[in-house]
Amino acid sequence: MPKQKVQVLKKSNFPSNDYFKHMLNGTQYYQSHNFERAIEEWSAAQRINYTEPITLNRINGQISCGCLLDEVPLLFFLYAVHINKVTGTSVIKTEGTAKKMLFHEGRLVRAGTSKREERIGKYLLKRGNFTPEKLDLLFSEAKKQGKKIGQYLIESSLLTTKALQEVLSLQAEEILSDIFFWQKGQILIVEKSIPRDAVVNYRPLEIATIAAQRGFNFTDFRNRIPNNKTIFRHSPYADAEAEEIRSTLNANHLFIFLLIDGVRNIDQLIKFSGADEVSVINILYRLNSAGLIRKTKEVAEYEDREYIEMSKILGVLFEVYQLIISELFNELGRRGKEVVQGSIKMLKPDHQKVFTNLPMDDPKNMELNSIFRNISQNFPAPDQRLIFIDSFLELYLLIFAEYNKFVGRGLANVTADKIGRSISDIERFATNSSYKNRLLEVLHTISKKH
Repeated sequence: MPKQKVQVLKKSNFPSNDYFKHMLNGTQYYQSHNFERAIEEWSAAQRINYTEPITLNRINGQISCGCLLDEVPLLFFLYAVHINKVTGTSVIKTEGTAKKMLFHEGRLVRAGTSKREERIGKYLLKRGNFTPEKLDLLFSEAKKQGKKIGQYLIESSLLTTKALQEVLSLQAEEILSDIFFWQKGQILIVEKSIPRDAVVNYRPLEIATIAAQRGFNFTDFRNRIPNNKTIFRHSPYADAEAEEIRSTLNANHLFIFLLIDGVRNIDQLIKFSGADEVSVINILYRLNSAGLIRKTKEVAEYEDREYIEMSKILGVLFEVYQLIISELFNELGRRGKEVVQGSIKMLKPDHQKVFTNLPMDDPKNMELNSIFRNISQNFPAPDQRLIFIDSFLELYLLIFAEYNKFVGRGLANVTADKIGRSISDIERFATNSSYKNRLLEVLHTISKKH
């Protein structure tokens, strides 16, 4: 590296704070192929959103600076380029290999390489549009005409502009993914104008995270959880930003994220969510690859008390519902189905969601799993889950109102007695909880309607 006219960055140019510690930790995890933890560290750095300047000097009117990778991690150097909004060309070398990165106002927009296996031909072959022999001929013809292969293919109508952009983006990401493994080498950037045909548009931590996510693919993730007894817990950095993270997740992802407590295993997450195994594992992969959760070393099965309690309470609510519907159908025949369907339509919108895709006029075929699935999709937060009890109460009361119009009285004594016995059993044997107390309120309310 030239000693004159180049500013050489040292580690002392960068502050020792949490932002750069996360970037350094992520780099070390990445270089040891622990992509899961690299993502976690780099995601934590992104949430800090540090924007303090690193001074780059202008020498003869332009920025010209570099560093040694064993002294300054690549991400530190990229931060300095980004925060100073440098436009220019950077060359990075190690052990006979050279790669090029182009920046526009601090954002990486293009990458090139001297490694044959990373050149554009490899990615064109991957698309399956060309044979190696055909591609060799096209490269020769493009060279004769003094054109880049991409330009030549577009002008020859052999590739669309969009397809070329996808190929170049893939190439850039693979080039960058390899660079982040480099522990030794040197990098230099010189400020100057560059072609405006951007391929990508990345900030430093975006580049790093994409590289780690390429390494942490779904197949690798699946191989790390050979059975559904695996347990996950929240990343410590995710717990610190819990409220902000919640706002970025859809209901299904949020429900699983909030169920994860370092105790429930995958099987228990599947049961509680009412979803299928594939859906839950896909959500776990996305949460893991976003740095929000990590796999623990434990593989076990603990008692999921909340799920068990909700299941028991749903069982009671289903049993009471079956009693009511049975009496309704005995008294009103076919009109009983009309009463049920009409009552469902009169429910509050949120309460209707609890019963989505349940055969409410055929209680014997109603499944607890469907209720859990509807809760997970619509009411992911723990303080929302009691809504299923209130939904049953509103439905009971609507059915009673219609029932009374036709029959002129409340429930038959035998039905009311059975509900009364359910109340006694719950009061005597169930432990105190918000679920139990709300259920008792509902049962006491409907028992008075007879």
